[in-house]
Amino acid sequence: MVRPDGLESTLTSNRRDRATPVLKGKVGIGRWLLRIVAFGYPLALLAVVIAFRFVGERFWMLTAGLYLPRLGFALPLPFITLWILLARAHRLLLTQLVAALLIVFPLMGLSLSTSSRPTPGAFQFRVLSFNIDADAFGVEAILRPIVKANADLILLQEARTAYSAPFRAALPGYFFHENDQFFVASRFPISNVLAPPPIQHDGHHRSPRFMGYDLTTPAGTIRLYDVHPISPHDALDELRGAGLREEVASGRLLQGRAAAQIDSNARLRMAQLTAIVADAERTDHPVLIAGDTNLPGLSWALHHFLGDYQDGFAATGAGFGYTFPATKRPWMRIDRILTKGPFRFL
Repeated sequence: MVRPDGLESTLTSNRRDRATPVLKGKVGIGRWLLRIVAFGYPLALLAVVIAFRFVGERFWMLTAGLYLPRLGFALPLPFITLWILLARAHRLLLTQLVAALLIVFPLMGLSLSTSSRPTPGAFQFRVLSFNIDADAFGVEAILRPIVKANADLILLQEARTAYSAPFRAALPGYFFHENDQFFVASRFPISNVLAPPPIQHDGHHRSPRFMGYDLTTPAGTIRLYDVHPISPHDALDELRGAGLREEVASGRLLQGRAAAQIDSNARLRMAQLTAIVADAERTDHPVLIAGDTNLPGLSWALHHFLGDYQDGFAATGAGFGYTFPATKRPWMRIDRILTKGPFRFL
């Protein structure tokens, strides 16, 4: 009677011994997989930041990626965080905090700057830059915020000649100049106008898409540039094809069907930036550049060509400062006011 009980006890114990290592092995694999995902996610985000900033427009896929809504990079964050909480691996939450900071600051461009006080007695002026989208909203809808802003310098892009008469009537006391898509209204006299020559791109003459002006102000002459380098819109539409989901599912996206067009578009934009900066470097006056740059945050071209300029929103803005698209919930900042010289943003 004793032996069967002892045998049963031994068999039960053996079954338990055999089962336990298998269970431990499963838990170990799950833990290792969780660690790989938890650490891999912020590392992948860091790689994206580095690629955008230091390669950017020189590779067509990164060019396309620069213009995607950056909030999309946060998609894995809640799922990985939930996995960590369910696994009670609370120390790994730090990895997701790092991921969140990478998304919010370098990728989405959150600014925590604050406005500074003016220097007593210093000359001050207000600048407004506005891509008015070629009469997409009507003259009155455009004029209302412009008049309300009461700016000393008003720079418009994609303006039409039809705007000239109502703008001049609504802005008495200003000096005006218009050329092609550019329209400038200034409370300071315009002493010189620079209409740059065409640039060469892929064997064709193309517009450099900027205008330069010398303004006579109480603090001396200022060189002003109204700029609008070419948009990536058409090239990205080619990439989108029948729809981004269809392009991915069919494999056409990775075949680089739109690579040549995206690359040509980016090279033209950089050629236009080269022309702007080259002209600005030839003047002895303080320089102010404003307009629709079509350069999002982390853009390699933005830092390469305009990195020596002070950015108004980066200096004094709080939040994301998104400016595009204006008709929907904006998710990208491409409109900028930049300076070089004895300027300070307030």
